[in-house]
Amino acid sequence: MHHGYLLDMDGVIYRGAQPVPHAREFIDRLQARCIPFLLLTNHSCFTPQYLAQKLERMGLSIPVASFYTSAMATAEWLAAEGATRVFAMGEDGLLAALKKQNIALADDDVTHAVIGLDRGLTYEKFTRAARLIAGGARFIGTNPDPIYPVEDGDAPECGLLLGALQHATGQMPTVVGKPEPIIYHQAARRLDLPLSALTMIGDRLDTDIAGALGVGARGVLVLTGHTTPQLLTESHIQPDEVLADLSQLEIEI
Repeated sequence: MHHGYLLDMDGVIYRGAQPVPHAREFIDRLQARCIPFLLLTNHSCFTPQYLAQKLERMGLSIPVASFYTSAMATAEWLAAEGATRVFAMGEDGLLAALKKQNIALADDDVTHAVIGLDRGLTYEKFTRAARLIAGGARFIGTNPDPIYPVEDGDAPECGLLLGALQHATGQMPTVVGKPEPIIYHQAARRLDLPLSALTMIGDRLDTDIAGALGVGARGVLVLTGHTTPQLLTESHIQPDEVLADLSQLEIEI
């Protein structure tokens, strides 16, 4: 059986506008051996084209087809559920992914309210989402992360919006992104490999590693991002392997 890789991006491939040491060499090794992989990110704001261009500026040449975002996974899941008309709170990555699945965007008469990070959020849009969810629209979240890293520290992520809407409506969201299983199952289908043949490489125990272990994939933690040795020692979530960086990972084929 062939083996494949799922790689988180923030803290694994880059930090801010700088590539993580040895990330480029690791991607080169995967591509040279024609080993299937996806860059799997919970961030829903950006399109695969944007992400490919961002990495190109860092010296990493990765085809658009090798990126898989929580926005793409959410749109594909909605299409499989039969959704054709939804309310969406989000940015270009989510809106483009929904359009690609021929899902119309609307402010009323919708089956789902789809929530991603929206840095242009208005009170009116939040109110519309809350009323639709309270009125029976299915509450869908792209990812549960409360924060994400930016150049000058951490910034609020989609999880904070989900928590606020949950508090306002009394409804629990269905979440697609890591650590929930939906995104892992869809990534495995995209690579045409069983989950047992996949290794998830991440820097967060609570999303990357917990999600991978929960679906039967292998979880490898790299200490180049969020998780420190102290956090690892204190956590009940323990990866299959812990590495200082990607140079230490022996590639399976």
